[in-house]
Amino acid sequence: MCRMLGIYGKVDDWKKIALAFSRQAEIGKVPPKKGILPGHKDGWGVAVSDPKDKSMAILERHPGSPTDSPLFEQTLDTIEKPPAIFTCHLRKASPGIPVTPNNIHPFSADGWMFIHNGTVYQPESLPRDPSLPLTSNGSDSEHFFHYLLSRLKEKPGHCERGQVLAEAISAMEIDYTAVNSILSNGKDLFIIRKYKTHPAYYTLYTYRLSNGILISSEPVKLNGLDQHRWKMIENNSILKIYGDPVRIQKYQIG
Repeated sequence: MCRMLGIYGKVDDWKKIALAFSRQAEIGKVPPKKGILPGHKDGWGVAVSDPKDKSMAILERHPGSPTDSPLFEQTLDTIEKPPAIFTCHLRKASPGIPVTPNNIHPFSADGWMFIHNGTVYQPESLPRDPSLPLTSNGSDSEHFFHYLLSRLKEKPGHCERGQVLAEAISAMEIDYTAVNSILSNGKDLFIIRKYKTHPAYYTLYTYRLSNGILISSEPVKLNGLDQHRWKMIENNSILKIYGDPVRIQKYQIG
């Protein structure tokens, strides 16, 4: 149960957007279940694209809420130029998954970065490449990430990665609340929206700018962003965001 942000392209106000998004750690929506309070305060993480080798680099993963930590804004200040790809994750731990530093998103492997919102049940049953090292304390999200990455590694480089991801999710035989995710290799940004429960919570939106695209679990409220321009991503779909000028390619999850 988390909130996710992705920014692709030359977005001058990316830092203001990230700071505005961080407030969802305090007020972000939660599933309509008794006893669950608003907010996502179980850790935050930031990753950006590395322009040198076209991969993703995790800048920081830290416990608690970004609004309580000066380190969040300090981390943003270390980024001198607007990154081609920026991602941020605010965690609210799924039931039974420990609140530990190793379970904070993003997860990374082989130059890829991954953030997730949802709960995957019996994730250890998902087939995965054993060469991918598990770094978490039983995170269902990391198991799911390795499953997707393993499927991508099996396919030749010319295969459409969005289609590979769609087929991998369609083939899953285990249960989950949602596998809403953002993953990137530093060149392309893939957005997955696939939920089974609580459609009003497991949301993902896009916002088109003249020189980039925003992706967020909830519309980010900031002066200069027209709230009517946030568009809901359809369920059972994957978006590939790529290129300059920015383009979007859509894939259907079967």
